[in-house]
Amino acid sequence: MPYTNNDYTRLEQLVNQYQVDGTFSNSRWQSQTKVSIIVTTYNQEEQLKKQLLALQQQTYDPNSIEVIIADDGSRRGSGSCMDIVAKANLPFDVKYVWQPDQGFRLAKIRNEALKVASHDTIISLDADMIPEHTYVENVMKQHYAAQQQGARIMTTQDRAFVELDQNPDLDQKIKQKQLSQVKRSTSRRFGTAQDWRHERYRETNNLKSLPNNIEDPTYVIGTTISGGNCSFSRSDAFEAGLFDEDFNQWGAEDSEFGLRLYEHFNNKLGEQLFFIPVKTTAYHLEHGGRINTQKTQKSTDLFWDKVDQFRAKKVSPRPDVSIYIPCYNQIQFIEKALKSIANQTYNHSKLEVVIGEDGSNDGTRDLLYKLQKSYQQQLTIRIVDDKKNHGMASNTNRTIQACRGEYIIQLDPDDELLPTAISTLHRGMQNYPRASVVFGDCIDHDIQTGEERPHWSCNEFTPQWYKTNPAVKPKDLIDILRTSMRIHSPRMFRRDSFFQTEGVNPNLENAVDYELYSKLIEVGIPIHIKQPLYLYNMNHGGNTSNKGKLQLANDRVVKKYSTLRHTLQPQKQVYIIPQESKKTRIQRYDLNHPTARREALYETWRTQEHAQQNTKLYQSLITELEHLVSFFRWMTPEVANQELTLLQQLDPANPAGLYFQATFLDSQGKKQQALDILRKITHKSPSTSQLEQRIIAELEQKKRQA
Repeated sequence: MPYTNNDYTRLEQLVNQYQVDGTFSNSRWQSQTKVSIIVTTYNQEEQLKKQLLALQQQTYDPNSIEVIIADDGSRRGSGSCMDIVAKANLPFDVKYVWQPDQGFRLAKIRNEALKVASHDTIISLDADMIPEHTYVENVMKQHYAAQQQGARIMTTQDRAFVELDQNPDLDQKIKQKQLSQVKRSTSRRFGTAQDWRHERYRETNNLKSLPNNIEDPTYVIGTTISGGNCSFSRSDAFEAGLFDEDFNQWGAEDSEFGLRLYEHFNNKLGEQLFFIPVKTTAYHLEHGGRINTQKTQKSTDLFWDKVDQFRAKKVSPRPDVSIYIPCYNQIQFIEKALKSIANQTYNHSKLEVVIGEDGSNDGTRDLLYKLQKSYQQQLTIRIVDDKKNHGMASNTNRTIQACRGEYIIQLDPDDELLPTAISTLHRGMQNYPRASVVFGDCIDHDIQTGEERPHWSCNEFTPQWYKTNPAVKPKDLIDILRTSMRIHSPRMFRRDSFFQTEGVNPNLENAVDYELYSKLIEVGIPIHIKQPLYLYNMNHGGNTSNKGKLQLANDRVVKKYSTLRHTLQPQKQVYIIPQESKKTRIQRYDLNHPTARREALYETWRTQEHAQQNTKLYQSLITELEHLVSFFRWMTPEVANQELTLLQQLDPANPAGLYFQATFLDSQGKKQQALDILRKITHKSPSTSQLEQRIIAELEQKKRQA
């Protein structure tokens, strides 16, 4: 089997050079290399406390750290992992991603965490892997040097084994940054006191050179990765396909991921990706027992099936440009949109079209597959389709995340690109390396009358504008965009820039473009080319941007969160992944500012719609209130009670409001009052019926006892 030599000596020398010349003595390098640390957990409260304690002791700048807790369905409530994080005073940004407990789904929860990460460099840790205080810094030195060389890397770190009952002062050792002094033990799982990879490192000069007698070098290198403590690039992970969610019991999902990443870049694309062992240690808090090979055989068999499948699969060369099209019920226009791509002057062999099919029910889905077949000799078209409806925001994220091109251009399914659009914007990207976004002008086309006229065009961000404003700072660019959306279609951005953001807030029903480009200019500058390159089809009743007052409300939400992102207070958010269904919506909650979105919705509804009911904005406001009450009723009851009061004022007969009111009364021992409330609900959900039956049974038992 062909493979690429893993000799990373030049990168190693650069790390040593930076150590000697003082580069790493100046903390500025850390602000240029931010990291998202994904910590997986499942009902591991004590381990998570120690993990968070250790992360607070890191020598890395906390302003350059984001911690993402990836929870595979732990219990929720007082004393839970989520409760611990919510109440902790932490110096870095935190995201808590929780999915329902449906068995062992470690691969899926890691992927869900990757989808909402804000930074491209990822460190993966399990909650029971406690990192020494220089751990993050040691890993990030490798990534910083790799960025300077333009190299791809994946790293693996050492692990030691610790029995908790033999180290009663472990918390103190963590606080004093003396983890190296803990008493080490033998691994219960592997039966050895030494990291199992050390022997492999000795045989291969730390993976740099493999003996000729090694039959499967990609296996030897790629499977050194353990998801419990490794690091990699988020954008590389999306390129190679994330963790395989078919692994639904312990073992092999990380080995398969590492091997596939190595082969994807080195063997399939002919690009170098180095696997680097880093001499820094995470201490595994021992639990469980020896590996039961019979129980893990299923994972082993699946691993080799997946390896065989991937090795047999052909990976196409990476395109220069991806055109992303988030699509829902656009049977009338999607064919014209694709035709406009086919008419581009840009070399079609260097393009790909990525369409996010969002559960359309008007025939769009069938049409897309027909068009894909009809254009197969002219265009590479990939359809992201799981037959579910994710909503505009999440569908935008998943469509962009599926793109492979160095540059990505947006095309709405009801609009068209003018023939020179891609060539012009691509040239702009190459001419302005500091740009994260390059955008042009567009023409308004009235579908009803056929009339065409120039769309409004902003005067900022052109090359001439920067020359006349030489002192402009990143904050100035952000402030300009906070006044109103300036970055109009067509828009091209760097894939690397996108993966330095968390993408679009999944709670948004619209204003998605505003949110996306507000975040993209936080990592680079926008460049405006004042040339018509896009046809905006108007007045057909289905434009994704034509949402009236709800659009205005979400504009306010985007502006508010843009301001909050730049406060000194570390951010703390929770993402709830829904049960699998045809309509799936991720819910995002801001623990520092829980009512920020509701306030923007309410104020717009009150001032712009004069408290009119039965509008899209009103329904969005009611839904937001329902979610806030449901989520915060156990975490922050005062917030839930406040929002419940408003919900009942706006919609007294709201079933969710009545149910939550009954749960509050029930928790206070006011059973009869709770039952009276429940009886007002005409259409009862299963949870409402269960609560009602339980209260009836408790009241009857109380009568019998009396």
